[in-house]
Amino acid sequence: MHLYTPRLIEPLCRAALEAQKILVLIGARQTGKSTLSIALLANVAEERKLLLNLDDPFLRDRLVGEDGALIAAIERKAGRPWSAIERFHLVVDEAQRAPGLFEILKALHDQERHRLSIIVTGSSALGIHDPVAESFAGRARILVLHPFTMAEGFAHASGGATVGDSLGSAMSKLLSGSFSPHDFDAMVERARWDAPARQSYAAAHLRHPLFPEPSSSDQPELWVRDYLSTYIEKDVQSLAAVGNVALFRACLRQVAARTGSPFKWEPAAQEVGTTSVTLRKYAGLMEQTYNLQRLDAFAVNPVKRVIKAPKLFLSDPGLLWGLRGFEDLRLLEASGMLGAYMELAVICEITKWCALEPTAPELRFWSKTAVSEVDMVVSNRGYHIPFEIKLGERFQPRWLRGLDAFEADHASLGLAIPYRVLIHNGEPARIDERTFVLPLWCLT
Repeated sequence: MHLYTPRLIEPLCRAALEAQKILVLIGARQTGKSTLSIALLANVAEERKLLLNLDDPFLRDRLVGEDGALIAAIERKAGRPWSAIERFHLVVDEAQRAPGLFEILKALHDQERHRLSIIVTGSSALGIHDPVAESFAGRARILVLHPFTMAEGFAHASGGATVGDSLGSAMSKLLSGSFSPHDFDAMVERARWDAPARQSYAAAHLRHPLFPEPSSSDQPELWVRDYLSTYIEKDVQSLAAVGNVALFRACLRQVAARTGSPFKWEPAAQEVGTTSVTLRKYAGLMEQTYNLQRLDAFAVNPVKRVIKAPKLFLSDPGLLWGLRGFEDLRLLEASGMLGAYMELAVICEITKWCALEPTAPELRFWSKTAVSEVDMVVSNRGYHIPFEIKLGERFQPRWLRGLDAFEADHASLGLAIPYRVLIHNGEPARIDERTFVLPLWCLT
């Protein structure tokens, strides 16, 4: 049994609680929201904290339908009347199951914020964002908890070690336009410690899931199969009453099959025998349950971003692996299809680090022609940082063509491009003062 591995998002969570905000933790199922909530209160005495899991329908009905039921539950746990409780900590798990509870929590927070801290978790934006916007305006801090970063996963597999501040600082600089050759050298030097193990872990997780439970498992496919079944059969149907489960599965497989390519709604819908309206609805549902992310096309003109087809990516390489039938590694390498997993793994990784940034960076892709394209552009603080993703291990100068084309195409517009980043599976290198070649294993 693994020890708890501290999450990179913990300082943001603690800062929210210290600021007397309602902490709203959202993310896909099984990303560790409950575990993190418990860890945040690890030093709090048992009689001063209460975890309510709203997956229990009877508990939901009681809390929403009976006046004073929430205060009564707190009093039972504390063993004293509410007026005699000096400080208490409340965790409401899977809060999207009971939107009616939000007004009650709002009233409690307004009256008792100095002696009651509240953590709310949810695995669906369908039942969280609207109630939070209406009831918690100015009161809440919403944070998204993703599956492990590779650094967290590697630490977890190593027995609960911490990730450390140095990588977090370097990644923040990388994504905010202030990364320097010195930062690059420090990141590489850090990764050199135990490099073979980091390389092995990164290679495995091009396919294997980075959700906490299976991230260090010898049989991750068993977890993936159960997760997909639970997500489709229970979560999605309960949240949006998806009647045709077989069609929803087929739509999921379409997303998996077209990973890395602009998603053309009409052809994809025709392949599964439905309409583009239905396919868009199902894709939106996957986004709102944090199992899918959309990358729009990069364009200085916002209208062009809307016109171009987006790219759709699952939230974890393990989900892609499961939906594509647990493809054999040797066949993937022989067919060249492992590149799709590499692109997904990197985009997932950068997305997770962006979630820790206070400025909410935007991730998009750029494509002008078949040879003039960049896999990802991170826009943050007025800077635009192009990333190219390659599966290979040996650097080839032609890999820089897309990055060169991106800069040339925007040179006359005065776009702030502080540097370019190439992520691959080989060795780190600095091509020049503005071009960094980073192996994926340096991010573990």
